Amino acid sequence: MGRKKTRRSEALAEVVEEILSRKTQQLAHDFLRKAHDAEIRLATAESCTGGLLAALLTDVEGCGHVFDRGFVTYEAQAKCDLLGLSRELVDRNAAVTEQVALAMAEAALARSQADLAVGITGFAGKCADDQEEGLVFIGCAANGLPTVARECHFGAAGRDVVRREALHAAFEMMDEMLRALIGQRND
Repeated sequence: MGRKKTRRSEALAEVVEEILSRKTQQLAHDFLRKAHDAEIRLATAESCTGGLLAALLTDVEGCGHVFDRGFVTYEAQAKCDLLGLSRELVDRNAAVTEQVALAMAEAALARSQADLAVGITGFAGKCADDQEEGLVFIGCAANGLPTVARECHFGAAGRDVVRREALHAAFEMMDEMLRALIGQRND
């Protein structure tokens, strides 16, 4: 039994390593160190990234306490059940809108002990009908600051590339929000 578990863990680590570049891992490391030093706690609400951001935010030794919690809400109903989003909001454009990303970030912040939260929703792979493959919305919320959103168009680059690029964009946004939080504390 122990061997199987080890092999599964190694296989999972290999898959994650393939998806995530060294740049992604370095972004996570640098951001976590800044959040740790500023004593800022984090939360995530993820859809198309499927928990990858949460995994990265728990990966730097000595900084694990910075991460409060993550919500993986891939399905529309999960966004309603776990984050408390209205079904009407989620049903618009298959839950991939700026409004949903903003609501996800704000809900993760409200349902956690975090100071800063991010929400990610998008189409990482092939889509049905007229939906744009590679369209991702990211929302970022922090205590005492306006919630912001970003619309990203990564194109039909494949699931792994879109997810990785979404993580890069999320780290950039979180870093900007972290700097604003630190500035707010210093005022």
